[in-house]
Amino acid sequence: MKTTVERVDDTTVKLSVTVEADRVTQVIDEAARRLAADVKVPGFRPGRVPRRVLESRLGTATVLQEAARAALPAFYAEAAEAEALDVVGPPRFDVETFEDGRDAEFAATVEVRPEIDLPDYGALQVAHPEWEVTDEEVAAQLAELQERFAELEAVERPAAPGDYAVVTITGERDGEPVDEVAVDHLLYQVPVEPDAEAASELDRRLVGAEAGTTLSFSDTLGPDYGAELAGAEVDFTVVVSEVKVKRLPELDDDFALTASEFDTIDELRDDLRAQLRERKLAYARAALRGRVVEAVCDLVDVALPQSLVDEEQRFRLNRLGHEAGQYGLSLEDYFAAAGTTAEAALADLAEQARHTVKAQLVVDAVGREAGVAVTNDDLAAEIARQAARLGRPVEELAEFMTHPDRIGALFSDAFRRKAIDHLVAAVQVLSAPPDDEAA
Repeated sequence: MKTTVERVDDTTVKLSVTVEADRVTQVIDEAARRLAADVKVPGFRPGRVPRRVLESRLGTATVLQEAARAALPAFYAEAAEAEALDVVGPPRFDVETFEDGRDAEFAATVEVRPEIDLPDYGALQVAHPEWEVTDEEVAAQLAELQERFAELEAVERPAAPGDYAVVTITGERDGEPVDEVAVDHLLYQVPVEPDAEAASELDRRLVGAEAGTTLSFSDTLGPDYGAELAGAEVDFTVVVSEVKVKRLPELDDDFALTASEFDTIDELRDDLRAQLRERKLAYARAALRGRVVEAVCDLVDVALPQSLVDEEQRFRLNRLGHEAGQYGLSLEDYFAAAGTTAEAALADLAEQARHTVKAQLVVDAVGREAGVAVTNDDLAAEIARQAARLGRPVEELAEFMTHPDRIGALFSDAFRRKAIDHLVAAVQVLSAPPDDEAA
């Protein structure tokens, strides 16, 4: 086999291949035998039809087409390996000669991994994401815990913004009951600061209402009520049976005993601070990795193979389609619910795909330059990490991810993780936590 490579552009090469005549004859004979097994010719047993008879029956072109279909991918793979091409997409074949008794000549145009000139990232400075815990963050955690132990207490006064009212609601449309709006003893919170446009008539009427008050008003139903009722004018009757106010427990030692295993509020506060520090550090460490990769990518110009961008875009689109399906929505309805159009969403998806592919190419180049090697322990650690993230048993995920069709993706994930580890260790990280905190 003879091969030559011609560079088409930064991401594409043309691989020209010449295959010896005897090998071509061999694959044509093999193709004829495969076809003969499915062709019935009087006087010959299945699979025993001579090639010349088969060609007269099916046509020589049919036999050659089957031979080329089966052999070209193997010839191409052999040639690509001989030229050490790092291909990233499927080839496009252009066959010049493929017939019995002659050398086969064909060309394969294929996208390859671009060459990347990496910068001196050892001098790069990257600010560590915020990791210190503030008093305000601890107070917010305490406030959330306080809310969980709040109690509602009935009061003898008109309802104010932020209060709760126990209401029974009925509605009529043209004198007929509207069952879809009826509800008994609903606990309804009066908005604290209602949006003037979004506020319902009920929101406005409840301010100042007391227990025993009956409210009568008309309002227009929104889209939540379906196509038949959306936009309909309904006459509402609302009976207020109780007005309640939320009482928050005092932040004292008694609260600590009730809400936790600690005896004092100071111990509870310290524990919340420690938990928050652990979570914040974990998030900051993960965010730092992204910052470092992005900072290195900003220093590099990379020609992106379109096949990789298309593959990443399809992956993202399929994931969005799955998410939409979980809500029973089409993709267009899903985009509309998110406040965007299909055109804008797809453009954003394409930009995200380009960003991801560039980062992957740069990280791969860093790993190769640094001599990163992936061991079985690395693969096991990657499986355990992803199993924890997905909430699946390690053994189950290991069986799935080590399948021959998926082991390559697992290897790439482990390789890139180690390459990013190398990058984070190599750059200058500013305002990082002390070593004992960062461990």
